[in-house]
Amino acid sequence: MITDKEAELRDKLSERMGRISLFTITHVGHLMGKKANRELVRSGFRLQLEQLPILFIIYFSGDSLLSQQEIANLLHKDKSGIQRSVRTLERDGYLRIVADEVDRRKNLIRLTPAGQLVVEKVIETIEQIDQQVTNQLPADELSSFLSTLHKITSLLDK
Repeated sequence: MITDKEAELRDKLSERMGRISLFTITHVGHLMGKKANRELVRSGFRLQLEQLPILFIIYFSGDSLLSQQEIANLLHKDKSGIQRSVRTLERDGYLRIVADEVDRRKNLIRLTPAGQLVVEKVIETIEQIDQQVTNQLPADELSSFLSTLHKITSLLDK
Protein backbone atom coordinates (compact mmCIF):
# COMPACT_ATOMS: atom_id res chain seq x y z
CA MET A 1 0.00 0.00 0.00
CA ILE A 2 1.36 3.38 -1.02
CA THR A 3 1.37 6.06 1.64
CA ASP A 4 0.38 9.67 0.96
CA LYS A 5 4.02 10.68 1.34
CA GLU A 6 5.13 8.08 -1.25
CA ALA A 7 2.34 9.14 -3.63
CA GLU A 8 3.36 12.80 -3.29
CA LEU A 9 7.00 11.95 -3.96
CA ARG A 10 6.05 9.85 -7.02
CA ASP A 11 3.98 12.75 -8.35
CA LYS A 12 6.89 15.17 -7.94
CA LEU A 13 9.29 12.76 -9.64
CA SER A 14 6.85 12.08 -12.45
CA GLU A 15 6.14 15.77 -12.97
CA ARG A 16 9.81 16.68 -13.38
CA MET A 17 11.43 13.47 -14.60
CA GLY A 18 8.50 12.37 -16.78
CA ARG A 19 9.52 15.01 -19.28
CA ILE A 20 12.99 13.48 -19.63
CA SER A 21 13.05 10.69 -22.21
CA LEU A 22 15.92 8.83 -20.53
CA PHE A 23 14.00 8.55 -17.27
CA THR A 24 10.75 7.59 -18.98
CA ILE A 25 12.33 4.93 -21.20
CA THR A 26 14.22 3.46 -18.23
CA HIS A 27 11.06 3.44 -16.12
CA VAL A 28 9.01 1.75 -18.85
CA GLY A 29 11.79 -0.81 -19.35
CA HIS A 30 11.82 -1.52 -15.62
CA LEU A 31 8.04 -1.99 -15.51
CA MET A 32 8.06 -4.23 -18.59
CA GLY A 33 10.91 -6.26 -17.08
CA LYS A 34 9.01 -6.77 -13.83
CA LYS A 35 5.91 -7.86 -15.72
CA ALA A 36 7.93 -10.22 -17.92
CA ASN A 37 9.73 -11.79 -14.94
CA ARG A 38 6.40 -12.36 -13.15
CA GLU A 39 4.91 -13.96 -16.26
CA LEU A 40 7.98 -16.13 -16.84
CA VAL A 41 7.74 -17.46 -13.27
CA ARG A 42 3.98 -17.90 -13.57
CA SER A 43 4.54 -19.86 -16.80
CA GLY A 44 6.98 -22.18 -15.02
CA PHE A 45 10.29 -20.87 -16.36
CA ARG A 46 13.30 -20.60 -14.07
CA LEU A 47 14.64 -17.68 -16.03
CA GLN A 48 14.93 -13.94 -15.64
CA LEU A 49 14.46 -11.48 -18.47
CA GLU A 50 18.12 -10.45 -18.14
CA GLN A 51 19.24 -13.97 -19.13
CA LEU A 52 17.16 -14.14 -22.31
CA PRO A 53 19.44 -12.13 -24.62
CA ILE A 54 22.22 -14.67 -23.99
CA LEU A 55 19.94 -17.57 -24.85
CA PHE A 56 18.54 -15.76 -27.88
CA ILE A 57 21.97 -14.92 -29.31
CA ILE A 58 23.11 -18.52 -28.96
CA TYR A 59 19.82 -19.82 -30.36
CA PHE A 60 19.93 -17.55 -33.42
CA SER A 61 23.64 -18.18 -34.04
CA GLY A 62 22.64 -21.63 -35.27
CA ASP A 63 25.53 -24.06 -35.54
CA SER A 64 28.13 -21.35 -34.92
CA LEU A 65 29.46 -21.61 -31.39
CA LEU A 66 30.14 -18.29 -29.73
CA SER A 67 32.65 -17.49 -27.02
CA GLN A 68 31.66 -15.70 -23.84
CA GLN A 69 33.61 -12.68 -25.07
CA GLU A 70 31.71 -12.65 -28.38
CA ILE A 71 28.40 -12.80 -26.50
CA ALA A 72 29.54 -9.98 -24.21
CA ASN A 73 30.54 -7.88 -27.24
CA LEU A 74 27.22 -8.48 -29.00
CA LEU A 75 25.28 -7.50 -25.88
CA HIS A 76 27.56 -4.59 -24.94
CA LYS A 77 28.11 -6.18 -21.51
CA ASP A 78 31.22 -7.03 -19.54
CA LYS A 79 32.54 -10.58 -19.85
CA SER A 80 32.32 -11.29 -16.11
CA GLY A 81 28.57 -10.55 -16.04
CA ILE A 82 28.02 -12.79 -19.04
CA GLN A 83 30.14 -15.49 -17.42
CA ARG A 84 27.95 -15.47 -14.28
CA SER A 85 24.77 -15.75 -16.33
CA VAL A 86 26.26 -18.49 -18.50
CA ARG A 87 27.22 -20.50 -15.41
CA THR A 88 23.69 -20.16 -14.02
CA LEU A 89 22.16 -21.16 -17.35
CA GLU A 90 24.54 -24.11 -17.52
CA ARG A 91 23.62 -25.16 -13.98
CA ASP A 92 19.94 -25.05 -14.96
CA GLY A 93 20.64 -27.30 -17.96
CA TYR A 94 20.05 -24.77 -20.76
CA LEU A 95 23.65 -24.33 -21.92
CA ARG A 96 26.82 -26.34 -22.15
CA ILE A 97 30.26 -24.79 -21.95
CA VAL A 98 32.86 -26.46 -24.17
CA ALA A 99 36.53 -25.66 -24.57
CA ASP A 100 37.58 -24.27 -27.94
CA GLU A 101 39.64 -26.95 -29.71
CA VAL A 102 41.96 -24.31 -31.19
CA ASP A 103 42.35 -22.05 -28.15
CA ARG A 104 41.85 -23.95 -24.89
CA ARG A 105 41.68 -20.67 -22.95
CA LYS A 106 38.44 -19.80 -24.72
CA ASN A 107 35.05 -21.24 -23.73
CA LEU A 108 32.40 -21.77 -26.38
CA ILE A 109 28.73 -21.88 -25.52
CA ARG A 110 26.21 -24.36 -26.91
CA LEU A 111 22.49 -24.70 -26.26
CA THR A 112 21.35 -28.01 -24.88
CA PRO A 113 18.17 -29.60 -26.27
CA ALA A 114 16.40 -28.33 -23.12
CA GLY A 115 17.81 -24.86 -23.82
CA GLN A 116 16.55 -24.91 -27.40
CA LEU A 117 13.09 -25.97 -26.26
CA VAL A 118 12.94 -23.35 -23.52
CA VAL A 119 13.99 -20.57 -25.92
CA GLU A 120 11.19 -21.48 -28.31
CA LYS A 121 8.63 -21.53 -25.49
CA VAL A 122 9.97 -18.31 -23.96
CA ILE A 123 9.74 -16.52 -27.32
CA GLU A 124 6.06 -17.46 -27.46
CA THR A 125 5.53 -16.29 -23.88
CA ILE A 126 7.37 -12.99 -24.43
CA GLU A 127 5.35 -12.35 -27.58
CA GLN A 128 2.15 -12.90 -25.57
CA ILE A 129 3.33 -10.49 -22.86
CA ASP A 130 4.18 -7.92 -25.51
CA GLN A 131 0.76 -8.31 -27.10
CA GLN A 132 -0.97 -7.82 -23.74
CA VAL A 133 0.52 -4.33 -23.64
CA THR A 134 0.64 -3.35 -27.30
CA ASN A 135 -2.89 -4.57 -28.09
CA GLN A 136 -4.13 -1.75 -25.87
CA LEU A 137 -2.63 0.84 -28.22
CA PRO A 138 -4.24 1.94 -31.48
CA ALA A 139 -2.29 0.70 -34.54
CA ASP A 140 -1.08 4.20 -35.48
CA GLU A 141 0.21 4.88 -31.94
CA LEU A 142 1.98 1.52 -31.80
CA SER A 143 3.58 2.11 -35.19
CA SER A 144 4.72 5.59 -34.15
CA PHE A 145 5.99 4.30 -30.81
CA LEU A 146 8.03 1.50 -32.39
CA SER A 147 9.36 3.82 -35.07
CA THR A 148 10.46 6.31 -32.41
CA LEU A 149 12.13 3.59 -30.34
CA HIS A 150 14.02 2.32 -33.40
CA LYS A 151 15.12 5.86 -34.21
CA ILE A 152 16.36 6.44 -30.64
CA THR A 153 18.16 3.10 -30.72
CA SER A 154 19.93 3.97 -33.95
CA LEU A 155 20.94 7.38 -32.58
CA LEU A 156 22.41 5.86 -29.42
CA ASP A 157 23.92 2.69 -30.93
CA LYS A 158 26.83 4.36 -32.66
